[in-house]
Amino acid sequence: MRIINDVIEQISHTNLEQDTQTQEVLAQELDKILDALLTSSEDISAAIISSVDGHSKAQRLEADMDEHRFAAMSSALLALSDNIASEGGKGNTENVLIEGTNGKIFLLHAGPKHLLTVFTHNCGSLGMPLAYAKQATEQIAALMEVLAS
Repeated sequence: MRIINDVIEQISHTNLEQDTQTQEVLAQELDKILDALLTSSEDISAAIISSVDGHSKAQRLEADMDEHRFAAMSSALLALSDNIASEGGKGNTENVLIEGTNGKIFLLHAGPKHLLTVFTHNCGSLGMPLAYAKQATEQIAALMEVLAS
């Protein structure tokens, strides 16, 4: 019986180490995606990658922004938008745009289980920031797909 317990302990410890290493690599890669996004456009001021259940995975937010609140709010808003689009017969939500007096916020799906929220300064054109955000979502989705397999 002791041998079985030792084997189980070894396997559990190995799986825990691998899981920890995978999470560290994931965090580093998500950070790289966010860094590239923020340097791609002067109009982008902040961004957060979160899971659809509202957990922050990586963020580049301003000091006064709470990553946990924004992850949860983004998740809820995108899920609600998905329901509105579906029930309204408009298909799948591609992105949600919030236009405020001091800037804009984009919410986009980044694969089936993640989303990207991008904050912009009060810029005239939406085209380039949105294009860079969509490119980042493709990178996030591809990364998550590789890690899932």
